[in-house]
Amino acid sequence: MLANLTLRRLDSRLSGWAGAFDAVYTRYADDLAFSGSAELARRADAFVRGAARIVADEGHALNGLKTRIHPAGVRQSVTGVVVNERTNITRSEFDLLKAVLRNCAVHGPESQNREGHPDFRAQLLGRITWVACVHPPRGARLRADFGRISW
Repeated sequence: MLANLTLRRLDSRLSGWAGAFDAVYTRYADDLAFSGSAELARRADAFVRGAARIVADEGHALNGLKTRIHPAGVRQSVTGVVVNERTNITRSEFDLLKAVLRNCAVHGPESQNREGHPDFRAQLLGRITWVACVHPPRGARLRADFGRISW
């Protein structure tokens, strides 16, 4: 809440800047994201320079290592969530969790608790719930797989 109050003016200015390019601005904690049409893609360099000026004017700096421009045809992710057509998790992350659940059902959950989580059942449920928030059908599939585990 304090971060939101502190960054209110920055958010307002970046939202206005994005609107000038027919784009949308979102922020999660300190991660800034902009999405837009072909107009934004055509003028991406100018847009990023302008956004960087606003950020600097408000007393902050962009992290050049985290600044990326993704065109429509490639996987676009923000804070670990794929955001192209709809929100999703990466295929590799889904496949890994699915494999862990399957192996828990076949070999027992203790065989898959390689990191020694004190409450492995809750840890798996937490991961499944996160997937369900991001992509409900995938979450439902994983929940069904979880139901096959003998605890």
